[in-house]
Parts: sequence; C-alpha cells; structure tokens
Amino acid sequence: GEVGVYHVWTRCVRRAFLCGADPYTGQDYNYRRDWICSFEQRLAALFGIEIGFHAELSNHLHLIVRARPDVVETWSDEEVVRKMKAIYRLIKSEDGQTISELTDRELVVELSDPENVATLRKRLSSVSIFMQALCEHVGRRGNREDGSSGHFWEDRFKARDLEDESAVLVCGIYIDLKQIRAGEALKPEESPHTSAYDRIEARNARAAGKASDGMPADGWLCELTLDERSEAYAGPARSRTPWRASDKGLLPITLHDYLELLDWTGRTVREGKGGAIPAELAPILDRLKINQDLWTHLVAKFDTLFGRLVEKAAQVVDRAKEAGRHRNRGRAGCQTAFG
Repeated sequence: GEVGVYHVWTRCVRRAFLCGADPYTGQDYNYRRDWICSFEQRLAALFGIEIGFHAELSNHLHLIVRARPDVVETWSDEEVVRKMKAIYRLIKSEDGQTISELTDRELVVELSDPENVATLRKRLSSVSIFMQALCEHVGRRGNREDGSSGHFWEDRFKARDLEDESAVLVCGIYIDLKQIRAGEALKPEESPHTSAYDRIEARNARAAGKASDGMPADGWLCELTLDERSEAYAGPARSRTPWRASDKGLLPITLHDYLELLDWTGRTVREGKGGAIPAELAPILDRLKINQDLWTHLVAKFDTLFGRLVEKAAQVVDRAKEAGRHRNRGRAGCQTAFG
C-alpha cells in the first residue's frame, strides 16, 4: 500500500538459454525476448506499476519498478475491474495482446461486490502480482511452444528495495549495462531489450523530427527526469498517455546526463579498468552523494555489494532492527557507496 521503488529479477530454470541462443542444441530463442518486452509494455499500461529500467537477457531479466497505489486510488471502480480482468485474460492468451473484452453483464457482476473491487484495486499496485502475471504468461507461452510443462522460471522473482535516488541510479546503470557486460553488445545504442536502447531510440526519433501519433520507443517507461515543477511530482496525477500509470520522473538528472554517464561507465567497465570520473560527470554523483572514486566498482559489483536494501548504511541497520534482525546483508556495500 506504499509507493516504493524495487529492483526485481528472475532467472530461467537450470540457467537454460530459454530466451537466447542455446550453445548445446543450437536452437535460437532470442525472439522470446520480444515476447517479454511486449508483455511488459502491456502490463505497464494496465497496472499501477511503473517500469523505470529493464533488461532481458538469454536466461534472466531485470526490472526497476515503482509501485503507485496512490495513482490506483484515483481510478474508478469500473477502471479497476476492467484493468484487472484484462490482465487475467492476457496471462492465458496466446500472444499476450489479444483478448475478449469484458461484457456489460460481467462488469455489473464484478462491480456488485465492493470487497472484490477493493481486492482488485490492491492487486493493481502489487509488485508480486505484476511479476506473477509476467512470469506466468511467458512460462505458459514458452511451454506451449516447446510442448512441455513445468517450471519455466526458477522461482517467482527476487527483489531488493531501492530507498533513494542514488540507489536507483546505481541500479539503473547496472541494468542498462547488462548486455554489454554479458558480451552481447559493445554500446548502449547496440543493446536492444534494454531501457537505455529504448530511450536512445526515442531521443533520436525526436531529434530527427520523426515523432508520430503512436507510442514512442520509451513511452511505456517511467519518465527519467524528475521535474519538481510538474503536476506529476506534486501528487498522484495519472499519466496523460494510456501507456503508463503516471508521468512522474525517477532521477534528478537529464536524459543527456544519464546517457553520458552510462556511456562512460560502459566503456570503462568493458575495458576492465577503473578511472577517474570525468569532470563534466562528477556533479551528477556529487548531487546524489555517491562515492565517485568507487563508481565503476559499485556498478560492476552491484549484486555482490548490495542485499535486500540499497540505501545509506545507518538506514540499513534501522530496517534490520524493525525486522527483528541483527543485520541485513549489504550493509558494507551501502557504507562504501553512500556512507
């Protein structure tokens, strides 16, 4: 029931290449990444869950999502019912896009039970329900194509809290560089199935004056730049488009600055070197209070350094006490990164 930002990820069973080129059989399943991306887009238009960053690889996927129960509260009962019922039907659909519309009679029946509507409303801002829908549809579709049954994913998903903007930036860069680190691409603009690629494609289209009436390449993603002057910043304003829950940004930096930092970090990590942050990029990390001397180490070792929480070390200790634990994994990483 709270607004929150989370890094979520899941992996195929036995680490098999169920969404990539299988080196053992020679079968290429890369097209399944398109399934996943298109279904993520569909879900982003229905859930009160915003997708900030994404990367789909040969055997696993990563997302940064923001739960927006405050926006869902502004939706009418009819919208809630139509959206949640569409999600249920899409999960079992063959292509993840085509379903039968809810009939007037079905709508009346659903709306007649206020408790049911309240339950559906909560589900629309649940990260667990979102990931269940995504994984179940892709698993069903993959198994149907393979003529098999059983688990497609190792488990539902894993998650960690991203408690502030500095945590979101480190994790976002980590996700957008996944294909480069996996050896699937050399540059962000050559990394399809990542949020960086979508944002670059949309930026290039705008620069070339190719904007169309349809959805831009990044239209289904969270707005990157957090604009304190916008209506979306002040409260739970719904998006002016049908492609996402709201138009609120994620980070207090421009797309240009983000892509510059991403490009420099990608080249540095790919070359396996450290290196001082360029003077023009240092203010980004200073503003978010991130240790710039260890920046590339934080990105390259993100999974190792951080546990369930990514925030300042003192807050990690407090959260552990709230949960009845002596400590949470990742405190040292948080201390290194944010102090």
